Amino acid sequence: MKQQTSVATETRNKVINKIDYSGKTIFVGIDTHEKDYQVAKVIRGICLGNHRMKASYKELVQHLRTHYPGASFRCVYESGAWGFTLQRRLQEAGIDCMVVHAADVSTTDKERRRKTDKVDALKLARDLESGLLEAIYVPDEEIQKDRNLIRFRKKLKGDLNRSKNRFKSLLKYQGIIIPPQFGKACWSLKFMKWAELEAKKDILLQETLLLMLEEVKQLRQLLLKTEKKLQELMKCKYQQKAQLLMSTPGIGRTLAMLFLLEVGDIRRFRGFDSLNDMIGFCPDTESSGDTERDRGITTRRHKQLRSGLLQAAWRAIRIDPALLEAYQLLTLRMIPHKAIIRIARKLLRRMRTVLLTGQPYQLGIIKG
Repeated sequence: MKQQTSVATETRNKVINKIDYSGKTIFVGIDTHEKDYQVAKVIRGICLGNHRMKASYKELVQHLRTHYPGASFRCVYESGAWGFTLQRRLQEAGIDCMVVHAADVSTTDKERRRKTDKVDALKLARDLESGLLEAIYVPDEEIQKDRNLIRFRKKLKGDLNRSKNRFKSLLKYQGIIIPPQFGKACWSLKFMKWAELEAKKDILLQETLLLMLEEVKQLRQLLLKTEKKLQELMKCKYQQKAQLLMSTPGIGRTLAMLFLLEVGDIRRFRGFDSLNDMIGFCPDTESSGDTERDRGITTRRHKQLRSGLLQAAWRAIRIDPALLEAYQLLTLRMIPHKAIIRIARKLLRRMRTVLLTGQPYQLGIIKG
């Protein structure tokens, strides 16, 4: 017969059996989701628990400190749609937390075939304890919020281009030919007036075409307001650094702001190679035994910054004689599009130099 115990006795036994974790470090892997977390706790390779809980950093902190009194914690989770809020709140609560790139977490074939939240959380905790994970940079919260404005500008430009293309596609589909004087990419006021007049000629198409034109106009206005806000932001917070970057040939106001907001503190990079790895002007290689393959420029990059710097490099060779000479020498042994990648890398080195030294770029002086 099962022995009956009182509530008071059970509570007393739980208190007596509670383990003191003072001086021990527990490694915590967190698989984050919108509504819940999967949390795995590991110490010396032993899993202390792997459970699902509400997505609340306060409840997570309370759980860890209640169940593992006296312990210090090191947490990790993969970067994703939920940003860095959890990392910042855990750091504020005195719990060390790092964020890793999902592609940098090693995965076995077995883990891929039997992927679950429990497996992912436990893998993160064990890899953290083994020292296999490298944290990504968590930007300053103020810079991250400012960054949203320039990213919104990019989305607006994309929306505007798609709206223009949809309008021209509809004209083509309906057999309406755009006059040659307007060209392929012309969206002048004359073209807009012609489009409105053309829309009014067909009562069945009129409403659709006019609404599509209205969409283009509204997106243009919104983009103009965003550009003005960016100028105000630059003058308010980033004027000095932006002017230094704009002294570099080929670098305009928008690219300078994009660089400052996306890169953040230039001194966080150990050297130029670390910065270059982020932008993506380095090659991907694959070697095995005596076989070595060059897979060209890496696919892991900051897409917008790398694209912007390549365009800036084409402008720079028209301005800076030193860069033009370097480009001409490179084209003797490679195609122009490969040569311009080297020029863009030189341009990136110059941008780093002017920010570190605080001195404007002088044509033909700085080399690299």
